[in-house]
Amino acid sequence: MFDNVLVSMALSPATAALVSALPGLREFGTKELTLVHATKPPRGTASQAIDHIAELRGRLNRLAEDLRAEGFSVSVHVPTGSPAHAVVEAAHARDPDIVLVGSRSRTLIHDAFVGSVAWDIVRHAGRPVLLQRIEPSRSDPEAALVTRGTGFPNHVVYPTDFSETAERAWPWVLQLANGGGPSFTLLHVLPVEEGRREVQEKLEGLGNQLRERGAADVECQVRVGSHAAKILGAGGHRADAMVVMGTRGLGILPGALLGSVGRQILRNATSRVLLVPPGSDTE
Repeated sequence: MFDNVLVSMALSPATAALVSALPGLREFGTKELTLVHATKPPRGTASQAIDHIAELRGRLNRLAEDLRAEGFSVSVHVPTGSPAHAVVEAAHARDPDIVLVGSRSRTLIHDAFVGSVAWDIVRHAGRPVLLQRIEPSRSDPEAALVTRGTGFPNHVVYPTDFSETAERAWPWVLQLANGGGPSFTLLHVLPVEEGRREVQEKLEGLGNQLRERGAADVECQVRVGSHAAKILGAGGHRADAMVVMGTRGLGILPGALLGSVGRQILRNATSRVLLVPPGSDTE
């Protein structure tokens, strides 16, 4: 499913936590990893610039050796330039199945999704982007950072408004159902009660497709109320879950998931979130 994964590496205090999550990708069939860390054009002499890039490459290679010991084929890439641009360029050049980005905290998630690195990657990579939650292990300031949820999810949430954008993520949901695997919640949120029966029938049709793939636990939910709250309540607050949804061009979330609602999900979700943009498929 995710044979080849490109990983955006910040070489920050969260790096160890992110790397510790990568062996869990084997459960998705991952064989190849590309570790990408972008650096600003170094100041100083040409020799100093070369030494700086070599030092960064050495740090990545040490991480890569640990991952090779886990059975992955690993390459490292240290371009110069802005982090988002470098990751996007690498995604276009290397054609991974997904791009994985670590997300540190609710505050940083919020910042990321109003224009910084993670948001720009989502907008421009042209590949599905998996956001891996990284959080402190305890509430005190000295707590170590750990990943929240690794490996194959125990639960998958698929919010849909039945638009073309939402349907783009559906093949990835089906892939997660192959051979059984997790439980599923298929969710549609209505502004009012009207139309519930028709929507429920559509969701049940999708649910049957999952059951044909071997999924044993499929729940179809039609809810009325706040879209973000219902999505989070359906599994977005579970560390062992994954929310899978489509994005439109330049990362605009579909229909009921427009703008601030989508940002609420990404800011507050404990689960991983897989965003599927135009042009992405599972083949």
